Amino acid sequence: MNRSEVPPVRPFGHLELPRQVVETLPGGITFHRVSGGEQPVCRLTLYFTGGAAETGNQVYTRLTATAMTEATASFGQSELADILDFNGARIAAAEHSHYTTLSLSMLNSKAPALLPVLADMVMNPTFPADRIDTARLSLRTRIETMRHTVDFRAGETFDILMNGEGHPLSHPLTVSDAESFNADIARDVHRRLTAPAKMHAMLSGALDDSLVGRVRDMLVTLSPLGEGYSLEVVPFAPPAEPQHIRLEHPDTFQSAIVAGLPAIGRQHPDYIPLRYTVMALGGYFGSRLMRNIREDKGLTYGISAYLTGSQEGANVKISAQADKSYTDRVLDEIRAEMRRLAENPPCGDELERLRLYAMSTLAEVLDTPDSVMAHYATSLLVGTPPDYFERQQTIIRTLTPDIIAGMARRYLDPSRLSTVVVGI
Repeated sequence: MNRSEVPPVRPFGHLELPRQVVETLPGGITFHRVSGGEQPVCRLTLYFTGGAAETGNQVYTRLTATAMTEATASFGQSELADILDFNGARIAAAEHSHYTTLSLSMLNSKAPALLPVLADMVMNPTFPADRIDTARLSLRTRIETMRHTVDFRAGETFDILMNGEGHPLSHPLTVSDAESFNADIARDVHRRLTAPAKMHAMLSGALDDSLVGRVRDMLVTLSPLGEGYSLEVVPFAPPAEPQHIRLEHPDTFQSAIVAGLPAIGRQHPDYIPLRYTVMALGGYFGSRLMRNIREDKGLTYGISAYLTGSQEGANVKISAQADKSYTDRVLDEIRAEMRRLAENPPCGDELERLRLYAMSTLAEVLDTPDSVMAHYATSLLVGTPPDYFERQQTIIRTLTPDIIAGMARRYLDPSRLSTVVVGI
C-alpha cells in the first residue's frame, strides 16, 4: 500500500460468507469447521447443551465451566497453568442461555500438546475445593459490585419484565446462588453437560488436514457421562400492557434508563427490516437518538437502541444514563423520536449513512475465520435462520424510507413502551 496516496473509496460489492464444513462424528458430536487466514493459529470451542435455562441457574453453569479448567485427573492446578503458559495458549469458559462453552485458542503446532489437556478437562475435572472456593468468592464479589450499579439493576429488571415472571431465564444473578455452589453441584452439572450426542465442536483458523485429523481423533475419544440436558425453550411472556417501574438506588448521581417493547422473532420476515429500523433509531453514532438526546440537547453521554432476538422471543431495548433531573425529558424524547421515525424516516444522505454502517458491520463478519465461525454459532445460540447473512445484504441494499416508516408504525409504537428507571 502506498500510504502517500489516498486509497479509493467504493461501495461494498457482494459479500460472500465462507461455508462451514459440518459432520457428525462417531459418538455423536457435531463437528463444524471454517478455514481461512494466513497465520497458523486456530480456535476450538466446545458447545455443551445446557445453560441457564436448563439448569435454572446461570451461576451453576458459569462456575462449573470455569472449574473444569482448574485441575484434572492427569494435570494438577499448577501443571495446567504451566502447560498453557509454555505453549502460549488460552482457555476460556462461558455460559449462554442454552449452552455452556470451553474454548481453546492456540498455535496449530501446539495442538499435539494441548488437545489431550482439553480432553482431560472435559472428561476428568477434579473440582478441587480450594479452586471452587476461589471461583465462588470471585463471582460473589463481581455480583455485589454489579448490584451497586444502576445500569445492571435497570437492565436486569427490564429483562425479567420482558421475559415474564417465572420464566427460566428470569432467575436473577444473586449472591446466594454463588454461595450455594459447591463441588457436588459442579460434578452433577458436569455429568449432565458431558453428552457428546448433544455437543457441538467448532474449529476455525488456518486449518490443514493434519490439524483437523488431530482434533477429530480427540473428539471421538469423548464419551458420555450422563444423559445430557434437553433444550428448554419457553416462549417469553411479556406483560400485555406497558409497565413503568422506578427503583431507588442510594449514593448515585445518575439514573439508568431502560425502555423497550416486545418484538417479532428472528424467523419473522420483518425481523431484519425491523433490525435496521431500530439501528436508524439508536444503533450507531449517527442515529436519531444520539443526534437528538446526546448531541443537540446534551441530556446523556450516550444512548443506544437494539433489537435482541433469541429462540424464546425478541424485544427492542433502549438504554441510557442521565442526571436524575433529566430522566423524564429523556423518556419524552425517546417517544418523540419513535414517532418521528414513522412520520419522517431517513432519506438521502442519512439513509446512505445507515446503509454504509449496516454493510460495514456485516462485512466485519468476514474479518477472520473466528468471526465467520461466530456467525455460524449464533444459529446455534439464538436460532438465526441459515440464510441470515444473505438476507441481511438484500435488505440493506433495498432499504427505503417507506420500509423504515412501515416498520416503525407497525412495531415501534411509543404508547406500548415499557420503562425502567433506577436511581430516581
